Amino acid sequence: MNNKFIQKILLAISVVLFCTTEFAYAIEQTPALKDAMKTMVTKFSLAMAGVVVFSILISVGLSLYNKFFVASQIKDYKLSKDSLRTPRDTEEAILMFITKNRLK
Repeated sequence: MNNKFIQKILLAISVVLFCTTEFAYAIEQTPALKDAMKTMVTKFSLAMAGVVVFSILISVGLSLYNKFFVASQIKDYKLSKDSLRTPRDTEEAILMFITKNRLK
């Protein structure tokens, strides 16, 4: 599964890279245009790399938060799935929301 995920990421990166450069270099090239395209592709690549890095950091951070902080609170909190009662305070409402919407 991990290998397929990495292959899909590399395929997506190569598709974006090759699609943008093919159309960009199809027009007549001048030195000024070539330099402008190079800086544009570089900036775009850096921006997309930043998006990927921060997306991974956020997902890892949220999974660690869920594992260490939320799991310890939910162990003490018993709630049946068919319960329709209203929470009494905000802490109980948050715990109820997290418990009912938790991914397994």
